[in-house]
Amino acid sequence: MLEQLQQMFPNLIMVSDEAKTDAFTYKWYVTEQNEIVGIPQADLSEREMDLLELFLTPYKAVQLPTTDKEKWWIDILFHREIPKHWLENQFTSYHFVYFSLSDELIDPESFREAIYGLFPDKTPILWENNHEGVIIQETEHSMEDMVSYAEIIEVLTSDFYINIKLFVSPSLYDIQQAPDFYQWIKKCFHITKSYNHDVLPFTDAIPYLFLHHITAKERQLILDSVLYPVKEEAELLKTVQVFLESNSNATLAAKKMYMHRNSLQYRVDKFIEKTGIDVKQFNSAIAVYLCFILKWENN
Repeated sequence: MLEQLQQMFPNLIMVSDEAKTDAFTYKWYVTEQNEIVGIPQADLSEREMDLLELFLTPYKAVQLPTTDKEKWWIDILFHREIPKHWLENQFTSYHFVYFSLSDELIDPESFREAIYGLFPDKTPILWENNHEGVIIQETEHSMEDMVSYAEIIEVLTSDFYINIKLFVSPSLYDIQQAPDFYQWIKKCFHITKSYNHDVLPFTDAIPYLFLHHITAKERQLILDSVLYPVKEEAELLKTVQVFLESNSNATLAAKKMYMHRNSLQYRVDKFIEKTGIDVKQFNSAIAVYLCFILKWENN
């Protein structure tokens, strides 16, 4: 049967890992041998889909979008089509919360209702497969949000009796880079998911990412996501660099910069305010310093 299908649909693909199923480009089916096969939706007519369902089982691990915002985000992330009104209105910021559930049998609608109760404004939810997906927040997030994510996990765990992992991207500002950022965040989650973190912010993940091969494009994505709000402020970046190289000792750093300690402290606080990254904390300091190393390499 598989050979016949491949003759009829040359672009048919077969996967063994459900995490690789792209429900927004392909139509997925399960054969009698429990093989998961996908055919590009563009290659299928309504009549062909009806015929295929007579002898193949539709694979419906991924839930369809239910709101306009979810449909728009699917167009952005999977088809690189940005709604015209978002471009005209200069979309400001967004961030991704990639989630993984330990139980594949959870009811998606119940999960959606729980998320709506925890996040404001019917936050868009896109499913990658039957236990992974992404929550998209169209706001900046702060360091305080990390606490609320931990509380959210407690609520969902007690409600559904499952384990949940969250990977939180930084605040992102360029909507045209959203498809690349999303694929990168998803890859970061899978690289780091074996480490024992229920909630892992992107900045805390950066040291782990350096243990794996990352491409030049992915290195640039790290820089763009961490240093974007201050990328043009050379003096501010230099001050934070010296502060970190001085073991976060403001007095020593001020002497090296030939400036008053209060002025140096003001610049460090300004960096924290603009990026949302507290470089006074050990994990964040490591992440930012590694970004400085990447920046030197690129220069």
